[in-house]
Amino acid sequence: MNEMQIRLPKGFDAHCHFRTGEMLTAIGGLIAKHWSKAVAMPNTVPPIETANDAEKYRKEIIDACGGNFEPIMTIMLTKKTTPQIVKEAARRGVKALKYIPRGVSTNSEESISLGELPDFYNVLDAVQEAGMIFSGHWELLRDKNGELAEMEREESAIVFLNKIVRHFPGLKTIVEHASSRHMIDYVKQCPLNVKATLTIHHAIIVNDDVYDKHGRIYNPHNYCKPVAKRTADAEAVFSAMTSGDHRFFFGSDNAPHLLSAKKKTPPPAGIFNPFTLPILCFIFETCNTLDNLKGFITAGEKIYGLTPSHETVTLVKEDQVIPESYPCGNDVIVPFMAGRTIPWKVAE
Repeated sequence: MNEMQIRLPKGFDAHCHFRTGEMLTAIGGLIAKHWSKAVAMPNTVPPIETANDAEKYRKEIIDACGGNFEPIMTIMLTKKTTPQIVKEAARRGVKALKYIPRGVSTNSEESISLGELPDFYNVLDAVQEAGMIFSGHWELLRDKNGELAEMEREESAIVFLNKIVRHFPGLKTIVEHASSRHMIDYVKQCPLNVKATLTIHHAIIVNDDVYDKHGRIYNPHNYCKPVAKRTADAEAVFSAMTSGDHRFFFGSDNAPHLLSAKKKTPPPAGIFNPFTLPILCFIFETCNTLDNLKGFITAGEKIYGLTPSHETVTLVKEDQVIPESYPCGNDVIVPFMAGRTIPWKVAE
């Protein structure tokens, strides 16, 4: 490995919100430039609930990203989901059932609460039997005393997650965007069928990068769910990310919103980061673990049963400035770290 140049396989983003329409057209090529495949989250409007929905959405993504890019399709767990829907989806190539507790994040109104999960154990039985993945956003919106502060929601959901892990020992379970030291520690002590995706933003920003001292969101482009947390939490994510432990692998949680929406109070949650690969190089370089980067961007392919890409991407040690925005229709999308200089770039 030349210290000024790195060649990596074109890797796998295990968590991506492609959106639809103009926004998908605006971001699709940016994602496909760095990644050979990505898991397409189904919490669109309306949600992707069936195999037919997934097939239509897959075509839309390929049209936006290009034929060499492979979207990995999912369906969403909603009140309508049945074992038959899961079985048919698996038969037609859908890889995962996505779960967001109702009300916790964007477009989750059709979902069910954490407390209602036992009512859908027959659905999870079908997921386990089909060899599909159960991929979840683990946050508890409110406890018996009322709505929980956002900083507490991930830790508070672990008790519900643990019930699933214990009840379904053969279920391939993914904790999406683990953002707290409590969740990182939990995944480390789980059986090996339990994995977690990690984002860049949860490794390098904290709550003070989002909220002012009065608790108001001053940087909506850093606002996401789960929210950025304390320094100890970011350090735990950073450590797991760079460790070479293949229970943890990359999921960008790219979730773009238009600038006009981000200016609202409150803004929608979601970060858009089209420079994930160069920033990952920088992160791994800072702790002298560049040799672990390949594993981090490919380890997720194994649990999804995917064939690694034969394509490669070359990164060079050269400064680049992240654009202030990207056009989208009559509006723009502001990327993560807009205007900042990073020391790596993808070779053209």
